[in-house]
Amino acid sequence: MAINYTLDNRLDVLGQFLNEYQRWYADILQSKIFNAEPPQDPQGFLKWLEGIPLEAINVDGNYAKQAQQIKAQREALIKAGLSLSEPPQDKDFKEFSGLFHDFTAALQVFCQSVILEEWGVDVLTGLKNNLIVMADLTIEMERLSREGAPFCLGLARIDDFETIEKAGDEQQTTTVIEKVAGLIQKSLRSYDDAYRVGRDHFIMCLKQSDIIGGQKALERLRDIMEEKEEHYEINGEQKLISLSCCVAAPLPDDDVEDLIDNLYVDLDEQIKDQGAVLTYQEMSPLQRFIQKEKD
Repeated sequence: MAINYTLDNRLDVLGQFLNEYQRWYADILQSKIFNAEPPQDPQGFLKWLEGIPLEAINVDGNYAKQAQQIKAQREALIKAGLSLSEPPQDKDFKEFSGLFHDFTAALQVFCQSVILEEWGVDVLTGLKNNLIVMADLTIEMERLSREGAPFCLGLARIDDFETIEKAGDEQQTTTVIEKVAGLIQKSLRSYDDAYRVGRDHFIMCLKQSDIIGGQKALERLRDIMEEKEEHYEINGEQKLISLSCCVAAPLPDDDVEDLIDNLYVDLDEQIKDQGAVLTYQEMSPLQRFIQKEKD
């Protein structure tokens, strides 16, 4: 399949980086054993990293940190290799080998994650990511305009997310995000799409659905959340994970970016029902048309 082939090609760069460092590792040892000139430092990974728009995929702030950590590991590895005695002593060799294995393991995880993110996968949740949401929604708008194929757009936000983050437990925050993503995915049909577009924001593209179908999708999500009753802990108190959501049925001449901006406004103006796991409001095509005429 063409898509997998192209993704495999992208992942091939990781094999190139690993081979480059493995050759360097062998050459540095050979230079120390035979008192020869040391090899040039591998540069492929650094050049590749310079061309990666980390800010575009850095929703959780992890990739920028990981890039700096891997650079530091690389510098420590290069320094350790160049400072090996001739011939290498057992203690220094073990330290150098340990640095090499730690660095290549970290390199592999980092590169795989970044390549998948560039491909459009939110690695944390397995949903699609913010890099491809606009392109995908533009295609749906074209189908709506050309064929009249309806779809609904939902925007969901995790309630009290700032409070969860301020509690200081990064693992719990990550777990909450993963649980919400799983609940959203479970509520969708096989041909619907879901995207994580912010740390605590998700977009749902509900295909072949008018506003009534959009309402039913959110009702499915609410039923699943009520059944699962997922919790998090704040100051020793168990709290129920809940969401706020808006859903709209686009008109053929809607602008996708404006439509999403309107959903964010609707979401910010929404009042959360006390104790509800999911509160939502919807805007039908007629309501959207009337609103546009007022504007």
